[in-house]
Amino acid sequence: MLKVLPISSLLALLFASNCLVVTQAQTQARENRDLAAKQLEQVQIEAQSIGSFFSELAISSDIPIGLEIAAKAGHLAAYGTDFKKGTLSELLNEFVIQHNQYAWEIRDGVVNVFPKDDYRDALFRDLLETRIGRFTVKENTSCWTLAETLVSTPEMKKVLEASGTTYRAPDFSGFYIPQAGRYFKLDVSNVTLRSILNRVVEQSPTAKFWVITRNYDGSLNISFGSRHEDSPRGMYKPKILK
Repeated sequence: MLKVLPISSLLALLFASNCLVVTQAQTQARENRDLAAKQLEQVQIEAQSIGSFFSELAISSDIPIGLEIAAKAGHLAAYGTDFKKGTLSELLNEFVIQHNQYAWEIRDGVVNVFPKDDYRDALFRDLLETRIGRFTVKENTSCWTLAETLVSTPEMKKVLEASGTTYRAPDFSGFYIPQAGRYFKLDVSNVTLRSILNRVVEQSPTAKFWVITRNYDGSLNISFGSRHEDSPRGMYKPKILK
């Protein structure tokens, strides 16, 4: 026989649930503030693309970063910094002053760098906000496989087909194929693509950077920057699929 809880018990459960949500939100807000206040010293980067710039910053400083490339952005340009000392937020503010088509925020414990509205690629906006019903990552998954599995979900394929855009895996050369981590796993439901990408780089011990961009032919490209799992943190130059 089904037992009906008294109103007082239902109210207590509802109150406990609301308290948990508030506590989680407060914890996330504190973690976001802590990341923004992270102290950095002697950050010297010279890169030929904005993706390489933030990939190196993410992996060399162990900072999870996601990047949405601006529409019609050039693939090759000079991006650099010689940041002596200060907080992560100060470094990011310097960057967006120099490159004013971009803005930044910290979401879910991850730095998200993105174009201002006038510079956004409409497809990227739609894809990043697309909700995916179920997505899983198994142990020993490469970053390449992870990206291809993401764009193969029915929800992503629907948006790409509607826009007439194809996905082309990034070119890769080298002996080390970037990995998400030997023991890294993920199992999420009803979350946006942006949330999945952020969770990967926030939780993975190796993949600390994601980027969504277009290839030279206009096809979609999602890739990750990852350090070798056995390399000491802060001592590894990132390898990003391009």
